[in-house]
Amino acid sequence: MSEMAIRAQFVILHQSGTIDSEESEDLLDPRFNVKYEEFFQIIADTPNVEVVDITVVRPVKIIITKKLLSTCTNNKADIIFIIGDVESTEKRYANKAIETVTVDRKKLSTDLINLMTNMEKKLKEITHYKYGIRNKTLFINLSGLNNDKRECFTAILDMLPNMTHLIHENETQRPSLSDIACSFNDEFPKQGKDKDANENLETSSVSLTSSQSSLTENMNHNPNNCHKELFRTIPLEEALDILNQIAQAGMDKINHESVKIKDAYGRVLCENVHLNCCVPPFRTSYKHGYAVSVKDGKGLRRVQEGENRFPPLPLQPGTCVWVNNGAPIPNGATAVVPEKDTKPLKKSPNNDSKYIEILIEPNCGQNIKPIGFDICSKKNNIILKKFTRIGPEEIGLLTACGCKNVTVAKQLSMGVLSIGDNLEEPGEPLKPGFVYDINRITLISLLKHNSYSPLDFGIVNNKCSSIREKIEKALERVDILVTTGSINDKDLLKIILTKYLKAEIHFGNVDIKPGKSTALASCMFNDETKYFLCLSGNPTSAFIAAHMFLLPFVNHLHCDLSAGPVAISVQTNPRNALFLLHHRRRLAWADLEFDDTKKITKASGMDSFSKDKLCNMVCSNALLLLPKRKQGEKLLPETNNTTALLIDYPRKLIKLLPYRLRPNSALKKVQHKYKI
Repeated sequence: MSEMAIRAQFVILHQSGTIDSEESEDLLDPRFNVKYEEFFQIIADTPNVEVVDITVVRPVKIIITKKLLSTCTNNKADIIFIIGDVESTEKRYANKAIETVTVDRKKLSTDLINLMTNMEKKLKEITHYKYGIRNKTLFINLSGLNNDKRECFTAILDMLPNMTHLIHENETQRPSLSDIACSFNDEFPKQGKDKDANENLETSSVSLTSSQSSLTENMNHNPNNCHKELFRTIPLEEALDILNQIAQAGMDKINHESVKIKDAYGRVLCENVHLNCCVPPFRTSYKHGYAVSVKDGKGLRRVQEGENRFPPLPLQPGTCVWVNNGAPIPNGATAVVPEKDTKPLKKSPNNDSKYIEILIEPNCGQNIKPIGFDICSKKNNIILKKFTRIGPEEIGLLTACGCKNVTVAKQLSMGVLSIGDNLEEPGEPLKPGFVYDINRITLISLLKHNSYSPLDFGIVNNKCSSIREKIEKALERVDILVTTGSINDKDLLKIILTKYLKAEIHFGNVDIKPGKSTALASCMFNDETKYFLCLSGNPTSAFIAAHMFLLPFVNHLHCDLSAGPVAISVQTNPRNALFLLHHRRRLAWADLEFDDTKKITKASGMDSFSKDKLCNMVCSNALLLLPKRKQGEKLLPETNNTTALLIDYPRKLIKLLPYRLRPNSALKKVQHKYKI
């Protein structure tokens, strides 16, 4: 491909069910070759345009979003055209996927915005469309039943070279955080209180652009402001978007392994599991009773002697066979009559045979489970889909189908490290000014609760050489390192990561409270990618940030695409507690309960002013995402509908159900009535 060639990728949307898989890389499918042959021929004849990929995907938002993120993250294409003869509903899914991954237009250069405005004018004359930009990739949705793809492509063809050039230029001019960080390491330690830090943080020589030099010059006047400028505070949505993007790139590289069913709990499937056999594989009895032929009707029956076995005894006319629940049904039997609907008769002195009387008229198929009653053959025989997290129910299903091993995502190793000079191990006597290390134990327990096995790297004092040595030793053993402490703007951790480990800080501050200083970083160590999730030393902040960032990140890395807090709309209940607002969006612990009278979910705070207290998380089942404080406003209005993020404690979510549906609700009523 020539230097100026435009790399084009085409994503073809097809109606659900026309192709069995979520994504098909088979470009020989005649259905698509015939339909788009002329269109692709025009593109092939266009100078400086090379088709790097043609993919067929289902018109589902999450699938399209995943494809777009994967392409722009790995810089596989300059332009992605979404095409396909789909209905307006499916087209909207593609539009929403583009909106999800697109960066804010305000971040684009003026020249690029002007060129995109011209493109808008041309396309508006032809079709309804949607476009967006992320990293160095342009997305254009030209799907729909009435769109002439050839006319659309021809209309904007002359703009594409200049547009791709401006997109690349727009990305190139954005400063690299890791490069700028190294440029002022010689200034930063002078403000520190730690002599060890001054001795170990050395000056790096870096070539700077004019904008970077200006930034460094401003920082030299006040080095304490360095991190505030370098690691800008970004909105929560942007931080989660970056986190998902990094996780998606890591997920694409994760290895797979085969494990036995008994060891598969909590793991995530990396391939579809197909049905080996129907369950049950033969007809079985639904109840204890007598297997009979419906043709014989009700009346006298001779009970066939002999134990029912497999293959079952054939049923003789005018006879019946006793069967237990789950036992195979004899050949010729068409119903099972429960014992309560029969009457035993006394044996005749001259005959050893046992007789019973059938008291009801049996119906065909009565109390008989047909073949495949529990698990039947489905389309493609898929019983569990790829990316399913395996729980007790899934293990039962796999075992019933005779599966011995399953292919799952190989678990990345992870560990937790606490940083601080005043931390003590639980159970030890506290020295003056010391506190117990809550974060490390809490985070390890949270990860174990979610089927991970983190290593405990203990406590390290807040000195540069100590932190650096401890992190390097940890990275020899783990792929993901979770740290707490030394992460604020004036602390050491971010400088150590950027200077010594050459890590890239993907985000360094998030516009939320608590958890503002949360950071995500990655680096190459011994030719392997390592990830850092750096949390505050404050226990409340660290635990909230773990739910918002840590769990979604590690789950996504392990192919669990359903990862992330579940959001619902709730109504606050200020009579129970008042929710304080902040100039940043605030996450507050809350207790959700379903109001059976008003048919709504209400949120109550854990104390009179619902502050960020450690004890509040114990009885909470959700985090409220409160809006920013407006001028003159201190408390959340009484009738405000607020977003609540559910916390993964199923036993605590029972109160969200209507009272009549809650487990043991009838028993509780009896206990209350009789004061048990």
